[in-house]
Order: sequence, then structure tokens, then C-alpha cells
Amino acid sequence: MHPLAEKVSELARMQNLFPGSGKIVVAVSGGLDSMVLLDLLVSSGLNIKNRLIVAHFNHQLRGAESDADAVFVEESARSYDLPFELGCEDVFLKAQELAGGIEAVARELRHRFFVSLSNRLGCNTVALAHHLDDQVETFFIRLFRGAGSCGLAGMSVLSSSQLDPEVRLVRPLLELRRVELEAYAQDLGINHREDESNNDTRFLRNKIRHDLLPYISEHFNRSIHRQIIKTMGLVGDDSDCIDAIAIKWLSKENTVFDELSVAVQRKVLQRQLFSKSVELSFDLVESLRTNIDKAIEVSPGKRLLRKATGRIEWLPFMNKRVFSIDRCEIDLFDQKDEIEFGGVKFWFERISGGLDKFSELGQKNNREVFDARLIGNRITLRHWSPGDRFQPIGNTGEKKLQDLFVNQKIPLSERHRRAMGESYDGRLFWINGLRIADPFKVTESTTELLIFHWKE
Repeated sequence: MHPLAEKVSELARMQNLFPGSGKIVVAVSGGLDSMVLLDLLVSSGLNIKNRLIVAHFNHQLRGAESDADAVFVEESARSYDLPFELGCEDVFLKAQELAGGIEAVARELRHRFFVSLSNRLGCNTVALAHHLDDQVETFFIRLFRGAGSCGLAGMSVLSSSQLDPEVRLVRPLLELRRVELEAYAQDLGINHREDESNNDTRFLRNKIRHDLLPYISEHFNRSIHRQIIKTMGLVGDDSDCIDAIAIKWLSKENTVFDELSVAVQRKVLQRQLFSKSVELSFDLVESLRTNIDKAIEVSPGKRLLRKATGRIEWLPFMNKRVFSIDRCEIDLFDQKDEIEFGGVKFWFERISGGLDKFSELGQKNNREVFDARLIGNRITLRHWSPGDRFQPIGNTGEKKLQDLFVNQKIPLSERHRRAMGESYDGRLFWINGLRIADPFKVTESTTELLIFHWKE
């Protein structure tokens, strides 16, 4: 038996990951990690092959490539003589509908599929391919977003689904490094699919993986991954203690939120936000914690408030454009007419096409062209706000907008009048006088263009 298979078998036995004789759903994307997981579960000494069901969720984000992933996983399941189940949904359209981030919505839909499948098949275990490097990357993502102890504690080898506590989520690879999985795949000749987006450092996780962690490892601590895991374990122990208090409190009625300690208040709010599939951040939790019955917008049109009892409630969806002195929210699918904002007139076109069509259009004053799928269906026109950041086209990182204004010698009185465009996920994609943001430019993968016209 391969040494890695022995490691996984030992962990599974120690943690009792696969008790009984029930079926096990194995989440397989077709990438290296999940293909290694599948092979390890089949070939380990756990004798569970006849219990495995291969499941794949097609996000439909990469067109024919996404479909090819699904075919590859189905053929792989057949080669192992295992049953195959497929889930499918257009994540991009769903993200627009929910006004949420693509990664968060993809994660939510994928999780719902695996839990629903488990319920339908009468099994209570889903095996996931998260490994130690995923854990460390997630730590930094949540650290940058201001997560609390719950978020910084990371994933567990064994946990329960928030959607259905009866469904067990097991992560047999969580204590293994990515290099170990790569070596295993090479040793045994395991085929897998490559997703080019995994190398795109415009995405935060990829930037952490390819830029930040190698830099820290080289210049500060070569054991950074193991040290972060130790820290996550300590934070997790503290978090579990506070979490138990929060769970007990949430089970009661006629509660008084202000009587709780600050740490437990935060945990109570975090648990509710997680159950509502809202991305956790320190600022959001603190806004809810310190404000009673105050509407807080978590994404365009979606608002929450906290009652005096500590319970979080959704407010009615705002499915309309909101005009104010400082901002104008627009649904690009519904908007046909010219709009005036900040003394500037705007109109928009969406057309099919990629780089070739972009080249045909050429350069023109008072017009910019973007990748429409990256912009989203809902945009906001607004003015400068202190703290804004922007990544000009051709630059590799974001800069403070204030610094860019200074470099361009734009006077303070003029800065507040400049119109700027904000994408559905809150990123600035255009600023009058500074052109477009690099993450939204037209590339080889672009399939739809947004033509953005304005007239002063």
C-alpha cells in the first residue's frame, strides 16, 4: 500500500470517519485533489469501495470546459466501477439573482447539492478533498476580511453540515500538504483536469497561494503552514467553548442579547449569519452587534437587522434602482434609457463577443469596454469615498484612490465630483479620468462585452 494511503487509512480509523455500512458521497471536481481522494478511498485498506458514490457539481462557469469536467468525472467513476451522480446549475446567473459573490454562491450551491443528494440516497457522509494548504489559505482570506475565532479556526476533519446536522462532512486529506497529493498522483499516474482560473492571481486565494505564502516561507518562516495550523487549533479550542454557550443561548426563548458577554454576542451573530449563507466579516458582525433594529445592507438589495432579542431578520428585497445624491443603483438588464448621474449622462450596451469583437470596436473617446460577466448585472454609479481602492489597467495590484488622485494632480474639490462605477460585488471597475480597472478588462476568456458610454 502506498504510504499516503496508509496515512489516510490511519486518520480515518482514529477519527472514525466511515462508521457503519452506509453509502458515502465523494465530492469530485475532477481536479488533482479530488481525484487523489477518490483513488485513496478506493485503494486504501478501509474496505469501503462498495459504499462509494461519485458526485460532481457542474457550475457552468467555463462553458465547454465545465461540461468536459463533468464527462471526465463520470468516466473516472466508471473506470472504478462506481455509481455517478451529477448536479448542475448556472452559478453566474444565480449570483446575479442573489446579488452575491460568485465564489460564495458556488460554494453554497455545491454544498446544497451534496447534502440534498445524501438525503435522497439515504446516506449521511460526504467526503471532501480539502487539504492542509486549503486550510492555511482560508486562514489568510478570513484574516484579511476580519473574521472572528470561528472563521480563523478553519475546517475540521469531521464536522456536521449547517444545512442538515445529520449529514457528516469528512475531510480525510486535511492533514496532508498539496505536494504530497501531487507526488501520489505522479507515482500512480492519476489523471486529472486542470482549471486555468486556479493560476489567476486576480482571485485572492490564488494570490495568497502563488505570491504571499511563498514569500513568507522564503523570508520569514519555512514552516509557516504547520505554524498556522497550530494557531488555528488553539483558536479553534477557544471558539468551541464559546460556541457551546452560544448554541445553548440560541435554543432559548425570550432572550436578552445585551446580557451576553461581547465574545458570546459575536458568536451568536456569526452562527446566524452562517446559517443564512452570509459571508462573515468583522465589520458586519460589529454593525449588527452594536445596532438594534437598524437595516444593514449586505449586498445590493439585501438587508439585515438585529432585534433586541439578538435574532437576525431579513428585510424585504429591494428590487429597484436607488437614486440619491451620492449613488445610483442600476440593473443593466432592465436599463434601456440614458441615465444622468453627477452631471454625466450614461448609457449601456451588452453584446456577445470576445477579443476579436473588442478589436473591431477600437478605441473611442467617452467609451470603455468591459468583460460583462465580471461586471455583473447590477452596478452602482457613485462618488469617491475615503478608503476606496482601485487597480488601474496594466497594474498588478490595487492602490488607494486618494493616491491616484494626487498623482494625477486632481484637486480635492474635483475628486468628490468624479463619477465612478462599482460592480455587483463592490469593486470599482471605472473612474472618470482614470479609465478602467484591470480585473474587468477583456481577455481571451471573455464571451460577452459591456459597452459603457458617457457624455459630460
